[in-house]
Amino acid sequence: MPTPSRRFAGLRETGTLCPHCQIELRTGDDTAVCAKCGSSQHWDCWQSSDGCGSYECSTGRRPGPRNGDVLRVSLDDLDQARPLPVSRPTFAVGPIPISLRLDDDRDDSTPRTWNKLAIAALILSLLGAPLFGVPGLIGIVLGAVALAKHSRRQKGLGVAITGLLLGIADCIAWVIVLAFYFEAPGLAISLDEFEPDPAALKQLPPHIARSMAANVLVHSAAEWGRLRGEGLGSGVVLRIKDATALIVTNRHVVDPAFGENNQPDVPALNKMAKLEVKLLGQAAHPASVVWVAPGGIDLALIRVAVTAIEPQAAEWDDVPTLTIGDDVFAVGNPHGLGWSLTRGSLSQMRLNDFSGHETRIIQTSAAINPGNSGGGLYDKAGKLIGINTWTKDKRMAEGLSFAITFTTLLDLAPAEHELRAK
Repeated sequence: MPTPSRRFAGLRETGTLCPHCQIELRTGDDTAVCAKCGSSQHWDCWQSSDGCGSYECSTGRRPGPRNGDVLRVSLDDLDQARPLPVSRPTFAVGPIPISLRLDDDRDDSTPRTWNKLAIAALILSLLGAPLFGVPGLIGIVLGAVALAKHSRRQKGLGVAITGLLLGIADCIAWVIVLAFYFEAPGLAISLDEFEPDPAALKQLPPHIARSMAANVLVHSAAEWGRLRGEGLGSGVVLRIKDATALIVTNRHVVDPAFGENNQPDVPALNKMAKLEVKLLGQAAHPASVVWVAPGGIDLALIRVAVTAIEPQAAEWDDVPTLTIGDDVFAVGNPHGLGWSLTRGSLSQMRLNDFSGHETRIIQTSAAINPGNSGGGLYDKAGKLIGINTWTKDKRMAEGLSFAITFTTLLDLAPAEHELRAK
């Protein structure tokens, strides 16, 4: 027997049946290729069988001569052969009895009935809108059951799907409505509860005491039908004249439509939120918006009656000197905690363009939180230098707060408000 070629099975050998074990060769198998017939087989099978196992090389697989009678068939025998009879079915082939048919193969003349569960699901889902959504939940269940049991003999597949989807829509809508309706009333408490300790205010240095007396708490409420949204912000008294205070705050505190896109158009003032403003030493009074800044700049002026003697107007310089590194402090109402003071430094001066209005922005490390919006940022002498407006998400950064410079308000506010006449 010639020596075989030993190799690892490749594409040519893979899938070939080993003539010894009748198992397919796999890629990478140790393979013997017969030099005589070219047959591929496992190397171990070649060794154990001492040679090639193919039909051509293995003489033991060839049929040997037979002893005994040999059956011979002549041409005459083939001519006399007759075909076998065709087997017949045991029953006649004909229409399948009606009792053996599937339901889906019934005659079209059979009337189709309505799926009553589908109809009930649709009706209950429609009732779920005015009836607090509970029928909508039942409609979802009935719609799902109707779909599961629906047959082609029934009408109402679309009705079941519609009832199911309407029920889901009912539930989602009522969840949203109830979320607004029963929203935590943390902002809906009386503003009279935010009065600071008078004894603590008397111990303050004059420049801080004046800044505290100029701070106000602004409560805004907007309604959309039965839905109501509320918020708390801050403001700074700029002038007190004829028992009326002129206050600066952020536009987003008083305008519910002023969102992240900062609409540049000046809206109708009668469409602003309903406002109540609490000044130091007096109860909350209704307030009105008298001006909003153009170009989407987040500033607004409001007016409110003054009945107490404690409120004072803030002080400022028309042309302040702002230097990076200066000490500053902020006064406002973070999270509704009225008349709170935080300290920091002037981190940087930045520029921002609002629809063609170049605006200077103060970056400060003083802590600014929700509720500080519209409050004052002061230099170390207690002079108003900015209106606190933005803060970075505290989950990502600390000490990144921003205020619009007060000179921006001086440049934009109409002369009738007499802000430069101080």
